[in-house]
Amino acid sequence: MAVLKASKTEQSLRKKGFIQDNSHHHYFEFWHEDKLISSTYTSHNDQDINDYLIRAMSKQCLMEKQFFIEFIKCTKSKDDYIDLLVSKGEIPSKR
Repeated sequence: MAVLKASKTEQSLRKKGFIQDNSHHHYFEFWHEDKLISSTYTSHNDQDINDYLIRAMSKQCLMEKQFFIEFIKCTKSKDDYIDLLVSKGEIPSKR
């Protein structure tokens, strides 16, 4: 069962191009060429993100759970994420 630190998750999302918008939760949006592609959020309480929430956040970000974990742990990059989105048809290929 995977567990991620909320602060590390938020830091990693920002580092990889997600824009943070604070309201009741910490919202993170990923924009590509002026189009909103995906969004997710974390709670203000800074608790660890458990397996259930990791799965939910990964779906919101249009990626598999293992990809999301690697994305947060920085073994997957923003370019890897964009390649994934292109392969899924979520964004057009530049090639």
